[in-house]
Amino acid sequence: MSGVFPDGTEHVSGDETSWQELQDLLAQPSFFGPRLWIVRGAKSLFDQKPDTWITAVAPGNCLLLSTITKTNPAPKAFAQAVSETGGVVIKVAEPTWREAANWVRERLRVDGYTITRDAVENLILVAGRSIERLDKEIEKLELFVHPETRITAGHVLACVSPDPGMNTFAFVDAVATKDKAKAFSEIEDLRMRGVSPVFMIAVLGSHFGLMWRAKESSNKGITQDSLGKALGVHPYAARKALEQSRRWTFSQLEKAIRLLCDVDESLKTGKIDPVSSMDYMLVNLFAE
Repeated sequence: MSGVFPDGTEHVSGDETSWQELQDLLAQPSFFGPRLWIVRGAKSLFDQKPDTWITAVAPGNCLLLSTITKTNPAPKAFAQAVSETGGVVIKVAEPTWREAANWVRERLRVDGYTITRDAVENLILVAGRSIERLDKEIEKLELFVHPETRITAGHVLACVSPDPGMNTFAFVDAVATKDKAKAFSEIEDLRMRGVSPVFMIAVLGSHFGLMWRAKESSNKGITQDSLGKALGVHPYAARKALEQSRRWTFSQLEKAIRLLCDVDESLKTGKIDPVSSMDYMLVNLFAE
């Protein structure tokens, strides 16, 4: 659609507009070429439950409603109204890891860039699989790296912004690699962003469990190429967990998991405050 509306695209937030405002925009004839209005977070619009939906669209105008939800938030009345005005409702699933990786490589190839396998995997792991987010991060990478220079994992980590839904990535990585300074720095950043300590502990617990299983599987003779399938995760995540697990003995991993369970219980029962709990957890995780 960007090719059809190169200079006539407006972005609107679903919680900052109304159906009546959108109707007024769409009903106004476009004198400067085709116009496209993109509404992000359209679920907020559907929560308004208006008496009427979009009933008229002037020639040259187009409305795109975008929302990331597990179920379609649009009621049948909306779908019927869209159909009557010549529109369509499309349900799209999040791309698989492979689909996202192939899209990244092709997107960069078209612009004259190349990228290493590790860089692709890091990009998706950090930014997520949203094509919209990946597109924005690729734009930043292309500004950061000269076309004649192959994009590496180092370039990705230097300029790609973490997906808000995966904002514990750097923290977990620092803990798993026993980088004390980085771990305390990242946890302070997470506090400032209001990330729940219970969530941080849950993510850490899951990763320590993955490291345990990766280490155990490797000891049983499972190769790195088969590790992802055996653990039920992407091969890159499996390889990374195995590499990090080499810094921990089984005894240390068990101690860490028990510690996380104890801190989680203390938080949920009010025996310890959130700030103290995270400091206590890190000090004990790194204790020799």
